[in-house]
Amino acid sequence: MVECLTLARQIDVTAAQKRLQRLGAHACEPAWVRLWAAGLGMADDEPGAWLLSVQEMRRALLLVGAELPAQKEKPSAGVKIDNGSPPTPKALDRMWLWERIATPRHWRTQVLDSPPVPIWLPCWLGYARGRHLRLTVISGLSGETLPMLKPIVLKGLQQAYRNGQAPATQSSGANEGREKSV
Repeated sequence: MVECLTLARQIDVTAAQKRLQRLGAHACEPAWVRLWAAGLGMADDEPGAWLLSVQEMRRALLLVGAELPAQKEKPSAGVKIDNGSPPTPKALDRMWLWERIATPRHWRTQVLDSPPVPIWLPCWLGYARGRHLRLTVISGLSGETLPMLKPIVLKGLQQAYRNGQAPATQSSGANEGREKSV
C-alpha cells in the first residue's frame, strides 16, 4: 500500500451520531476512505483546491482552500476502505469540467500537472435497518453526505467481509443487516 497523507477528522462521534440520526441511521462507525488528491490552481502556482477521487468515481469531491498535511500519519481507529486506483489525467479533466459546468464562471484554474497524492479521507458510516439495510456516508470534515462514495464503501465492506475482516459497528443489529446486504 502506498503511504498516504491523513486528513484530520473534524466531526466527532457525538456530532456524527446526531447528523446520521437526522438522516435516519440507527448506528454509526468511523471510516477512512483512500482517495487521490489532484491539485487545482493557476498554472505554475500552488494548488488552491483539490479534486478527491479514484478511478471508479464518476464525480470527484472538491476540497477548496485546504492544504494537505505535510506529514504521513496512519488513520486512527475505524474501517479502512482502500480499493481505488488513481484517476487517469483524462478522467480528472472530465471531473473538473463537470465542476466548472455546475458552477458557471470564468475559470482560469486548471488541474495541475503533478501526479495525484494518496490521502485518507475521514468519514462516518451510518446504518439504518428496515426492509433493506441503508448505508449513509458523511464527511468527517464537514458532516455533509457523500453519496458518490457509497459504491466505493460498499465494495470495500464487501471485500472486508469476504476476507473475514468485517468491521464491528456500535450496534450488532447493524452488523447483522450489513452481512445480509453485502
